[in-house]
Amino acid sequence: MYDPVGIPRRLTRRGVVVALVMTVVALAGIVVTVLRTMPHPTPTDRLTLDELRMMVPDAAQTELIAAMVRSRIAHPGAANPDAIPDAPQAPACVAPSTPHPWDSAQRENATTIVQVGVALGVPERGQVVALATAMQESKLYNLGDLGASNDHDSLGLFQQRPSMGWGSVAQVTDPVFAATAFYLALKRVPGWESLAVTVAAQSVQRSAFPYAYAAWETDATSLLQDVLCTAP
Repeated sequence: MYDPVGIPRRLTRRGVVVALVMTVVALAGIVVTVLRTMPHPTPTDRLTLDELRMMVPDAAQTELIAAMVRSRIAHPGAANPDAIPDAPQAPACVAPSTPHPWDSAQRENATTIVQVGVALGVPERGQVVALATAMQESKLYNLGDLGASNDHDSLGLFQQRPSMGWGSVAQVTDPVFAATAFYLALKRVPGWESLAVTVAAQSVQRSAFPYAYAAWETDATSLLQDVLCTAP
């Protein structure tokens, strides 16, 4: 007797498509199951207002440190009692030309920022971060209240806000106090020395434009060397 079962049947094009679709669906189901059963890290919450304030140094402590900084700036020789008077003089410092034509007020404020950094023992990279920050925030001008153009209650070289605990209006518009507060906050940033300048600056400032500080790194580096070369 003729047995039709023994004859192999060829798959039609429709059958091939159906088989592929079923395979894809099965694989997708396996992937979804694996993803659902995998452990997921807890999402990182955005910093709250209180947590942001914790990064700001205490204004009273900053004032005490700023007073010591003023003393060191006024008496630079006393900060290095171990200096050797007969040591050979270093070769003349040749400062690079700065890309931006800073005026006398801007240079004076930049000098103060650098002097505060030196008095606090902050390495040159930290001084570059501070200068780049002030360049972006205030163009190195000690800004008061700009009225309708003011960003909330931001004031001074670093546009620090009294409402966020940086200090009083008089304090944050004092260049020595403002620079001291910035450096103290920078030192609280873990591993700031190895961070990009703009990342280190943003870690302190929490600006709405986090990458804007990068544009000033070259200017800040050049101006720092200029200040150091012309320092008495």
